[in-house]
Amino acid sequence: MTRLTLLRHAKSSWEHSDLRDIDRPLNARGRRDATLMGLVCEERLPPPDFVLVSPALRTRETIEFFFEAWITAKPEIAVENELYLAGQGDWVQVLSENASRADHILACSHQPGIGNFARWLCRDFDGDVPTAIVISIILDSGSLGKHSGIPDFVGRPKEFRD
Repeated sequence: MTRLTLLRHAKSSWEHSDLRDIDRPLNARGRRDATLMGLVCEERLPPPDFVLVSPALRTRETIEFFFEAWITAKPEIAVENELYLAGQGDWVQVLSENASRADHILACSHQPGIGNFARWLCRDFDGDVPTAIVISIILDSGSLGKHSGIPDFVGRPKEFRD
Protein backbone atom coordinates (compact mmCIF):
# COMPACT_ATOMS: atom_id res chain seq x y z
CA MET A 1 0.00 0.00 0.00
CA THR A 2 1.46 3.33 -1.06
CA ARG A 3 -1.70 5.45 -0.75
CA LEU A 4 -4.36 5.39 1.94
CA THR A 5 -7.52 7.44 1.61
CA LEU A 6 -9.63 7.98 4.72
CA LEU A 7 -13.30 8.88 4.36
CA ARG A 8 -15.44 9.78 7.33
CA HIS A 9 -19.05 8.73 6.83
CA ALA A 10 -21.43 11.43 5.63
CA LYS A 11 -24.07 13.10 7.83
CA SER A 12 -26.38 10.59 9.46
CA SER A 13 -30.01 10.85 10.45
CA TRP A 14 -31.22 11.08 14.03
CA GLU A 15 -34.86 10.96 12.92
CA HIS A 16 -35.51 7.56 14.50
CA SER A 17 -34.26 7.73 18.08
CA ASP A 18 -35.14 4.07 18.63
CA LEU A 19 -32.44 2.86 16.20
CA ARG A 20 -29.16 1.49 17.51
CA ASP A 21 -26.15 3.66 16.61
CA ILE A 22 -24.88 1.08 14.12
CA ASP A 23 -28.24 1.15 12.29
CA ARG A 24 -28.54 4.90 11.68
CA PRO A 25 -28.86 5.77 7.95
CA LEU A 26 -27.65 8.87 6.13
CA ASN A 27 -29.86 11.94 5.98
CA ALA A 28 -30.52 13.91 2.77
CA ARG A 29 -27.44 16.13 3.24
CA GLY A 30 -25.33 13.05 3.89
CA ARG A 31 -26.43 11.44 0.63
CA ARG A 32 -25.68 14.66 -1.28
CA ASP A 33 -22.26 15.11 0.38
CA ALA A 34 -21.22 11.49 -0.22
CA THR A 35 -22.12 11.90 -3.89
CA LEU A 36 -20.33 15.25 -4.09
CA MET A 37 -17.13 13.89 -2.56
CA GLY A 38 -17.18 10.92 -4.95
CA LEU A 39 -17.28 13.38 -7.86
CA VAL A 40 -14.50 15.47 -6.31
CA CYS A 41 -12.28 12.43 -5.78
CA GLU A 42 -12.85 11.19 -9.32
CA GLU A 43 -11.26 14.44 -10.54
CA ARG A 44 -8.39 14.55 -8.03
CA LEU A 45 -7.31 11.04 -7.00
CA PRO A 46 -6.38 7.74 -8.56
CA PRO A 47 -9.13 5.19 -7.97
CA PRO A 48 -8.69 2.90 -4.98
CA ASP A 49 -8.19 -0.80 -5.61
CA PHE A 50 -9.67 -1.95 -2.32
CA VAL A 51 -12.14 -0.47 0.19
CA LEU A 52 -12.58 -1.26 3.87
CA VAL A 53 -15.81 -0.08 5.44
CA SER A 54 -17.21 -0.17 8.96
CA PRO A 55 -20.33 -2.33 9.32
CA ALA A 56 -22.46 0.69 10.33
CA LEU A 57 -25.31 1.46 7.94
CA ARG A 58 -24.20 5.09 7.52
CA THR A 59 -20.68 4.06 6.39
CA ARG A 60 -22.01 1.47 3.95
CA GLU A 61 -24.46 4.04 2.51
CA THR A 62 -21.66 6.62 2.28
CA ILE A 63 -19.61 4.17 0.21
CA GLU A 64 -22.61 3.36 -1.98
CA PHE A 65 -23.32 7.02 -2.87
CA PHE A 66 -19.59 7.86 -3.08
CA PHE A 67 -18.89 5.17 -5.69
CA GLU A 68 -22.11 5.76 -7.62
CA ALA A 69 -20.58 9.17 -8.33
CA TRP A 70 -16.96 8.01 -8.80
CA ILE A 71 -17.83 5.96 -11.85
CA THR A 72 -14.25 5.21 -12.95
CA ALA A 73 -13.49 3.43 -9.65
CA LYS A 74 -14.46 -0.24 -9.40
CA PRO A 75 -12.81 -1.38 -6.16
CA GLU A 76 -13.37 -4.54 -4.22
CA ILE A 77 -15.29 -3.59 -1.04
CA ALA A 78 -15.05 -5.44 2.26
CA VAL A 79 -16.90 -4.78 5.51
CA GLU A 80 -14.42 -4.70 8.39
CA ASN A 81 -16.05 -5.01 11.83
CA GLU A 82 -12.96 -3.64 13.60
CA LEU A 83 -13.45 -0.23 11.94
CA TYR A 84 -16.65 0.42 13.90
CA LEU A 85 -15.53 2.71 16.73
CA ALA A 86 -11.89 1.85 15.95
CA GLY A 87 -9.01 3.22 18.00
CA GLN A 88 -5.51 3.78 16.68
CA GLY A 89 -4.40 0.20 17.40
CA ASP A 90 -7.41 -1.16 15.51
CA TRP A 91 -6.59 1.06 12.53
CA VAL A 92 -2.98 -0.09 12.41
CA GLN A 93 -3.95 -3.75 12.75
CA VAL A 94 -6.69 -3.71 10.10
CA LEU A 95 -4.63 -1.77 7.57
CA SER A 96 -1.50 -3.82 8.18
CA GLU A 97 -3.48 -7.03 7.61
CA ASN A 98 -4.79 -5.67 4.30
CA ALA A 99 -1.78 -3.65 3.06
CA SER A 100 -0.67 -6.27 0.55
CA ARG A 101 -4.11 -6.36 -1.11
CA ALA A 102 -3.72 -3.09 -3.02
CA ASP A 103 -1.56 -0.07 -3.78
CA HIS A 104 -4.41 2.30 -2.91
CA ILE A 105 -6.78 1.44 -0.05
CA LEU A 106 -9.75 3.58 0.94
CA ALA A 107 -11.21 3.15 4.43
CA CYS A 108 -14.54 4.58 5.59
CA SER A 109 -15.22 4.87 9.31
CA HIS A 110 -16.11 7.15 12.23
CA GLN A 111 -14.95 9.95 14.50
CA PRO A 112 -13.04 10.30 16.72
CA GLY A 113 -10.98 7.29 15.61
CA ILE A 114 -10.49 8.31 11.99
CA GLY A 115 -9.31 11.82 12.92
CA ASN A 116 -6.99 10.59 15.66
CA PHE A 117 -5.50 8.04 13.28
CA ALA A 118 -4.98 10.68 10.56
CA ARG A 119 -3.18 12.95 13.07
CA TRP A 120 -0.99 10.06 14.27
CA LEU A 121 -0.14 9.01 10.72
CA CYS A 122 0.46 12.52 9.31
CA ARG A 123 2.52 15.13 11.10
CA ASP A 124 1.09 17.76 8.74
CA PHE A 125 -2.59 17.03 9.42
CA ASP A 126 -4.18 18.81 12.33
CA GLY A 127 -7.47 20.00 10.88
CA ASP A 128 -11.04 19.29 11.80
CA VAL A 129 -12.68 16.07 10.61
CA PRO A 130 -16.27 16.86 9.57
CA THR A 131 -18.62 14.33 8.03
CA ALA A 132 -17.71 13.20 4.49
CA ILE A 133 -14.13 14.53 4.70
CA VAL A 134 -11.60 12.83 2.44
CA ILE A 135 -7.97 12.63 3.56
CA SER A 136 -5.72 11.00 0.97
CA ILE A 137 -2.28 10.10 2.28
CA ILE A 138 0.92 9.02 0.58
CA LEU A 139 2.78 6.48 2.69
CA ASP A 140 6.37 7.54 2.25
CA SER A 141 7.91 4.23 3.26
CA GLY A 142 4.95 2.12 2.17
CA SER A 143 4.32 1.19 5.80
CA LEU A 144 2.23 2.48 8.68
CA GLY A 145 3.98 4.32 11.47
CA LYS A 146 3.72 7.52 13.42
CA HIS A 147 4.18 10.44 11.02
CA SER A 148 4.90 8.08 8.10
CA GLY A 149 2.20 9.62 5.92
CA ILE A 150 2.05 12.80 3.86
CA PRO A 151 -1.40 14.29 3.19
CA ASP A 152 -1.76 14.59 -0.58
CA PHE A 153 -5.38 15.79 -0.67
CA VAL A 154 -7.78 16.91 2.05
CA GLY A 155 -11.29 17.78 0.94
CA ARG A 156 -14.32 18.80 2.98
CA PRO A 157 -17.79 18.95 1.39
CA LYS A 158 -18.34 22.61 2.35
CA GLU A 159 -15.36 23.54 0.14
CA PHE A 160 -17.09 22.13 -2.96
CA ARG A 161 -20.79 22.88 -2.46
CA ASP A 162 -22.31 25.45 -4.85
